[in-house]
Amino acid sequence: MGAQTAADRFARQRIIPGWDQGRVSEATAVVAGVGALGNEVAKNLALAGVGRLILCDPDTVAVSNLSRTVLLGAGDVGRPKATIAAQTLRTLAPGTIVQPRIAELGHGIGLGELADATVVVSCVDTIRARMQLLGRCTLVGAALVDGGTQPFGGEVRLRLSPDEACYGCTLSAHERGVSDLPWSCFGAGPGGPQPASIATTALVAGWMSLIVLQVILGAPPAYRLLSIDATVGRAAPVSITRDPECPHHRPLTGPVVTISVSNRDTVGELIAELAAGVEPYTWDRFPVGERCGGCDNYSENPGFVGDIDNDMIRPCGRCGGLIRMRFSQRLRDADPSRRLSDLGVAPEELILAHAPGGGYTCHRLSQ
Repeated sequence: MGAQTAADRFARQRIIPGWDQGRVSEATAVVAGVGALGNEVAKNLALAGVGRLILCDPDTVAVSNLSRTVLLGAGDVGRPKATIAAQTLRTLAPGTIVQPRIAELGHGIGLGELADATVVVSCVDTIRARMQLLGRCTLVGAALVDGGTQPFGGEVRLRLSPDEACYGCTLSAHERGVSDLPWSCFGAGPGGPQPASIATTALVAGWMSLIVLQVILGAPPAYRLLSIDATVGRAAPVSITRDPECPHHRPLTGPVVTISVSNRDTVGELIAELAAGVEPYTWDRFPVGERCGGCDNYSENPGFVGDIDNDMIRPCGRCGGLIRMRFSQRLRDADPSRRLSDLGVAPEELILAHAPGGGYTCHRLSQ
């Protein structure tokens, strides 16, 4: 895109007091969740000229998405949301670099990428995913804008630093550890799927987009939680206080060393890159084998497929007993020929490793 074309495209934005289009075009925003809310936010940021968007979502397009997703169409049902959204955005905003990641956010976006992002945008629809992203942003001090919808309103939360109160501070210890499914997608909650409409989605996404752009422009709002209630026509800040028991306020400390190994390389190549005796670990567990409790039948090549959280037990073909999957986070327990990405290690992830003399070192994977 030529300079004159770019100037014409953003001419109306450039005359907004305090607006810096150059700063916007140099920004990177990570959008976690590309369903209804993520669709709207990604569209708004791309049209505003944000230079780079990373879209992360493991799911495919469902028919129920189509009434609330401007970037997805009827012909896209069954295809990855992130891929289709990225393709549409490249047409709408050719000056924006859009990178889709078809993966859970912990496997699709590395901590190094979160650290480098200008802002991270949480458009996920479960407490579990929201807390996971909050925790990962805490580790690297990433600015986080988080939103959620209700039938006629919603909330938007901003946290610029791990020192500030967060979404986790508003939850009980039990709620912070909850494991759940997105009711709006699976109908697992009381009364079936949660109600939603494009009107509420657009309303909350508009506020989220404004806050994201304020953060990018270096002028974030003073409030940290905005409550939106369309039934009374009010959007108002809400004060929150930091819970001393909330664990999401402890970032990683110490230097981070970038190594030449990427997540496309093997476990063996990573270990060879590290100093002798250093023990690298993943943030999430991975399967390392399976064993039958009846006949002690053992295999280093698990026969499980699908979701490892749900498919941890299967019948033993030898004795009919139950074979259980074994897990680890210690990378030396994995087959050294396996690629790190196959174990769920994200691009530009930070690998935490225990040093022989105690303490830990932090190694950033290369691109």
